[in-house]
Amino acid sequence: MPGAAVALIQNGEAVWMHGYGFANSDSKTPVTADTEFNVGSISKSPTAWAVMRLVESGRVNLDRPVDSYLKRWHLPPSPFDNSQVTVRRLLSHTSGVSNHNYHGWDPASALPPIEDSLSGKTGTGEVRVVDAPGSGFHYSGANYAILQLLIEDVSGESFQDYVKANIFQKLRMSKSQYGLPPGFQDVMATPYDGLGRALPLLRYNELSAAGLTTTLRDLAKFAAAGLQGPAGEPAGRGVLKEQTIALMQSPAPGSRWADRDPYGPDPQYGFGYTVRPAQFLGKTGIGHGGTNNGWESFFQIVPATGDGIVIMTNSSNGSAVISSLLCSWRKWAAGQSVNVECPTIDIRAVLHGAYRAKGVKATVARYRELRRDSADRYDFGVLQLNSMGYELLRTGDTPGAIEIFRLNAEEFPQDANVYDSLGEAYLKQGDKTLAIENYKKSLQLNPQNDNARDVLKKLEVPVQ
Repeated sequence: MPGAAVALIQNGEAVWMHGYGFANSDSKTPVTADTEFNVGSISKSPTAWAVMRLVESGRVNLDRPVDSYLKRWHLPPSPFDNSQVTVRRLLSHTSGVSNHNYHGWDPASALPPIEDSLSGKTGTGEVRVVDAPGSGFHYSGANYAILQLLIEDVSGESFQDYVKANIFQKLRMSKSQYGLPPGFQDVMATPYDGLGRALPLLRYNELSAAGLTTTLRDLAKFAAAGLQGPAGEPAGRGVLKEQTIALMQSPAPGSRWADRDPYGPDPQYGFGYTVRPAQFLGKTGIGHGGTNNGWESFFQIVPATGDGIVIMTNSSNGSAVISSLLCSWRKWAAGQSVNVECPTIDIRAVLHGAYRAKGVKATVARYRELRRDSADRYDFGVLQLNSMGYELLRTGDTPGAIEIFRLNAEEFPQDANVYDSLGEAYLKQGDKTLAIENYKKSLQLNPQNDNARDVLKKLEVPVQ
């Protein structure tokens, strides 16, 4: 991994911070506490603070339908009661709206307005209510994209200006902004994929969900502001009331995650914060992770003790480093005589290193070795190999991708998606026979796999 920046918080303030490695591997520009990073979904945390400023001022009601505040876009008709999509449920990802992946935009291109993203005009799909509001936790950046529009329509200001004036300036976060900073090529780290290739710097019109650019120094200030300060300053630091912060850091009804969380068991969600019970000496950890292509970041604070940690990386392998550092942090705080639970490490990061050093055959051998000897230490989930296979496809190593997808099919023979991916790789290689065989297998395991059905039809293979 090219670079990382790490800060420690104790007694409600940042007491130590340091940069490691390079913001750019070619120029050997070092990472410092003032290097700017995109922090992905951590963008949601200051957005939640901004919404709660409007709540505290009486301009927004948490339990009012969000549509009643919106002017430039409205939720499309659905089989569900859209009036139950409230501000509270958007903040806690319990609104039932659809999930979307945001691709980012070239800085030289015109940035569409947020309502274009919500209406599906930017290629990310139309935002809809797809589950009953309040029926459970469904993480979606679209929740916060809607809140971005809410902030603009209620305040009459741009989202960036409102958050800058009401959150960043008040917390003295002078190098934080939604979007790319002026002269971004000179002040931002370069993002890298898992195989060490430099990626382009992108900007997002879904600023509230994915577009925050900040530094270690500023993000540590923000994280610490969620704690009581060293001189007894209340959590919220006067920007938000202490009771508001307590509400935001409490699990919302129905917010327990169904999916696996890489950084700890049994996660729940508040408003802009993930709530992880017993993460630090048996105390609850509050924070957020952030991922965009080439970026991985994470922060966690512990209100009961005043401790915290902030980790920022410029690599898609960053989650492995974050998991390792969280383990070390917990052990350091607990003392060597106390057993602590450590998050598993993405096996994909280890495999990237093996691939770069010795190629795909050595990668497969390394996977088998660690699967046999260190099954508890690493995450061997089906998505680990699948995502690596697609990375190899994008680099042009189709035979290598096939080896990785075949290994995944061997490990997860009942997963329909692994055969779909293997079929895609064979098709790219020009082997129609094996492509058809694997798409059929995928469809057999999952008759609802419309992609496999469509590909087989294009290949003139009869399907039911």
